[in-house]
Amino acid sequence: MERFHKYLGSLETLTDTTVTGDKKNDFYIHPALKNTGCLTLVMIREAIAPVIFRNAEQEITDIEFNHETYIRAVPNKFKFIEKGRGLQILRAYQVGGRLPQNKTVLKKNQKPSEAYDLNTLVFGDSAVQDNRILPVRTAVNYSDGISLLPKQVCVDESFHNRAMEDGTLFDAENKKNSDNLFTRFFILPETLMIQVLSTRGKVLPPEGLDHLLLSMGLAGAYGGQTSTTGVNIRSRFVGLYGSQFERPQSSPYEIVKALTEKNVNEKDADAVTKAVHDMMSSIHETDMDSETLSNYQQDLIHKFETEDPSLETQYKNAEPKVAELFDSWFGTGK
Repeated sequence: MERFHKYLGSLETLTDTTVTGDKKNDFYIHPALKNTGCLTLVMIREAIAPVIFRNAEQEITDIEFNHETYIRAVPNKFKFIEKGRGLQILRAYQVGGRLPQNKTVLKKNQKPSEAYDLNTLVFGDSAVQDNRILPVRTAVNYSDGISLLPKQVCVDESFHNRAMEDGTLFDAENKKNSDNLFTRFFILPETLMIQVLSTRGKVLPPEGLDHLLLSMGLAGAYGGQTSTTGVNIRSRFVGLYGSQFERPQSSPYEIVKALTEKNVNEKDADAVTKAVHDMMSSIHETDMDSETLSNYQQDLIHKFETEDPSLETQYKNAEPKVAELFDSWFGTGK
């Protein structure tokens, strides 16, 4: 992984100082200035059980492009779950995750580092303290998850009713048969979706990249109504790619177009992985294939599950550096 460090930041240089005048105190501390460097992680999200990605409407969310309608899983459908898993990892090592997800609260005169942690750096967050907003932009950008096949061949529906507890359709309160009938739309198992995660500007340290890979895990329960579907998405790596500048071909929409033109079997995860990796590796300066990256992630997971001291030390060493960043950034530190 060291060959990708040229596209990442460093725990030792998370902050910088800008001088604004001639006096000794004419300066301010801020996050390190951004530099060229982009790291792109291409994923295949494979449905392994019915998946429900929707908004207010009953239907699965979609988008039209390339003369077809495709499933569109907006970024937070994946990011929310992985951000939550990241908090759990920090709690296991007692180096963060002190507040519930999306419930970040800072009292007056409280240090930001008491709420903000490595998870905040990787996934972003925002809180209000004493009538001021403390926003932290995510270091890792999630794209939409786009199905490789048109929506009409990836979605099915089932008919349900909200029955009484006794198992009948009789509504005891209103003394009539239940009319609480509804249709559930779901994404079919074996549907493949492409998603791209990227970090640019050298704002993410290597420890943050490890935290991201560990937070992604191997599978999870994503989307809505997961109580009825359970674990429904398997996460597969296509590869990791580094370059000084972003490439337009890294958009999941462009990837879907390219796969259509190449007549790749959109139901064969291995064929898709090979085709996309060949495309991405040819246009980036540095790359790592699916197998190598998967082995690296598996090693991280093994270390976590076996309580390997080296991984715990990595997290504990990162904690004060990240704390210094947020305390200095928002003006309550040195």
